[in-house]
Amino acid sequence: MKKEDRAGIIIQARMGATRLPAKMVRPFHDGKGVLELLLQRLNSRFALRRDVAMVVATTVNPSDDLIAEVADKCNFPVFRGSEEDVLGRFIDAAASAGVAKLIRVCADNPFLDMDALDELINRITVQPHDYIAFSRSDGTPTIKTHYGFWPEVVRLDALRRVADTTAEKLYHEHVTNYIYTHPEGFEIDLIPIPRAIEENGNIRLTLDTLEDFEMQRTIYARCMERHGRIDISSVLETLDTFPDFYEQMKQQILLNTK
Repeated sequence: MKKEDRAGIIIQARMGATRLPAKMVRPFHDGKGVLELLLQRLNSRFALRRDVAMVVATTVNPSDDLIAEVADKCNFPVFRGSEEDVLGRFIDAAASAGVAKLIRVCADNPFLDMDALDELINRITVQPHDYIAFSRSDGTPTIKTHYGFWPEVVRLDALRRVADTTAEKLYHEHVTNYIYTHPEGFEIDLIPIPRAIEENGNIRLTLDTLEDFEMQRTIYARCMERHGRIDISSVLETLDTFPDFYEQMKQQILLNTK
């Protein structure tokens, strides 16, 4: 397979979260942390696909040795790069893995939907777009929301163009922000999310605070107990059995607006 045709799932993870340090390795379910659980789910779905590389991208900070250990345990290659320049880290991780199309996964989304990931992989193999993402009806990519279900796709050459265009900290910390805030310079494809999800503005399943952690650990355990899997429909059905969580999530959204 030619390099320009190869896709890579790059999982962003680090230990140094400000609001909830070490959230990647805190026991979340069955004695495992969110990173290990996510890597296991990715392996189950994509390990046998030769057209898709997978790599964990973390930092050179010694605290992230733990991230590398979890990745090694799950048989994932690791790339370690800049702690501050996340854009540069992604560019270098993709180059080291020999991929030109990146599916960006944030490891603090324990409820990542594998069907959505599959759809993005299929789209990027046939579409010429620089950036593909799921979005709200107003055009807001889900990376800017609190839902926590969806990854995003970006081409390596688009990220390189961003790096060559701006040194602004915001755009080097938030990998794809420049692209979707400057749509005139890129080919962008936005996929509408289900209306029922968009209309419920209180869904927050991205992991950022201790309050998030406690709620999501409960939801994850109940979802596995009831359904034996993690996907959007199962998670939402499970979440509806905890109606009080919606109000708690609303408060967390207000406190942690992206």
